Amino acid sequence: MAGSPRDIDGFCPDDLKALVLQLLEENAGLKQDNVALREEIARLKGLKGRPDIKPSGMDKTAKARSKAKAGRKQARRGKKKPRLPVNEKCIVAAEVPEGSRFKGYEDYLV
Repeated sequence: MAGSPRDIDGFCPDDLKALVLQLLEENAGLKQDNVALREEIARLKGLKGRPDIKPSGMDKTAKARSKAKAGRKQARRGKKKPRLPVNEKCIVAAEVPEGSRFKGYEDYLV
């Protein structure tokens, strides 16, 4: 490895890529060592370690449900309200008390 940061200027791009890959591998190894040492320190101090959490198994249950649904009949839906065409529009004047404010229209089907 280079002795000082000034030596980096003399490297070609391929050498720099190789150096970066080497440093990334070394960094990953040091991170793993750091985690292992932290766990050992916690164990020696009598602290609780990281919990062993198992996968939830949601994928398995989703597949099992889809197979179960395929075997049974689906419930039927109720009747749908038919869409009727609008035959006539009628605007009714409302008896508005004095001092009230207009807050907009509300359409409804009769």
